Amino acid sequence: MKYNKQVSFGTDASGKRIRKRFYADTKYDLERQILNYRMELERISNPSDVTFEEYSGRWFQTYKTGRSGKTQEMYTSALRKCSALNRFEIRKITKSMCQNVVNQYFLMPRTAQIVSSALRQIFRTAVMDGIILSSPAEGLDLPKRPAAKFHLLTDEELQAVDRADLSKQDRLFVTILRVFGLRPGEALALLPRDFDFAAGVLHITKSLEMTSDNKSRIKGTKTEVSRDIPIPPELVSYFRDAVSSAAFLLFPKADGGYYTKTAYRCLSRRIFQAVNIALGGNDVLDCAHDLTLYSFRHRRATDLYYLTQKGVISTKQAAALMGHSEMVFLQTYSHIDSSRENLCDIYQNASLPAVTNL
Repeated sequence: MKYNKQVSFGTDASGKRIRKRFYADTKYDLERQILNYRMELERISNPSDVTFEEYSGRWFQTYKTGRSGKTQEMYTSALRKCSALNRFEIRKITKSMCQNVVNQYFLMPRTAQIVSSALRQIFRTAVMDGIILSSPAEGLDLPKRPAAKFHLLTDEELQAVDRADLSKQDRLFVTILRVFGLRPGEALALLPRDFDFAAGVLHITKSLEMTSDNKSRIKGTKTEVSRDIPIPPELVSYFRDAVSSAAFLLFPKADGGYYTKTAYRCLSRRIFQAVNIALGGNDVLDCAHDLTLYSFRHRRATDLYYLTQKGVISTKQAAALMGHSEMVFLQTYSHIDSSRENLCDIYQNASLPAVTNL
């Protein structure tokens, strides 16, 4: 199999765009050709003298510009956090210098891991390009990342969701999150045709990515794996009616387009203000302060986990319904408080909303 990629390198003196197509037998050889050409184009006569700022910038352009917007934002932020290394030549950077960069974020375990990962990738590429003999970013000391914690929706909170004064569209959105356990981005990317009533399933094939610059785009699911989730028979008529009245998008924002990050925050705030009131709260008393739109997904996944323990469905089936691998599914949900062990007796009805309240 041959790999090829066309890359733009800006414009020449006449303003004409510089484009070049590269061919190689492997992805690694292809990306190395691109990086070497970029360095040659910018007239770096002695690559061993290249600074961290120069090399990391070219590394980002070569390896990360084709990734999702959120991934690009993550690495752009990581490179900013490594700016203390910018003025040093790649070959003069030591492990201690890399460790010092990571140490600045020891109280922020996730950030420290991202910075360390970026450093490892950059220096490993420099080794493969023959600029340095070994990477100074291997084996860095990292803070332990605590197990993920999330608020698990209680039965009382689910009943408050049923009572909450939500618009028709917001009610549909919450119901989809709750019944199918979708990630919010997957729900916001849904089209009416994704509901396959003939087969009795909802097709999950894509997700909406909302970036910090308030732009949106459709991409694959988080794991790049599509899945089909059964539609509960008692909710088929509800979803059929909701879908039949939708236009192109199931969840358009006010101007008819896809949700942006700003609109998403407004959606979340609107929903949980209504839930807070249903719980007996008000503008001063916040009874729903720990809830997020992911809380519905966590509740659904936890219900499924306990059903695997009862032998109702297999772990493999439960993980597939959530869009997880079996290992990730077990690591994430097996430590949930055992006091909920007897809550879920029937798979089809686990955490379903009251039909009369839809």
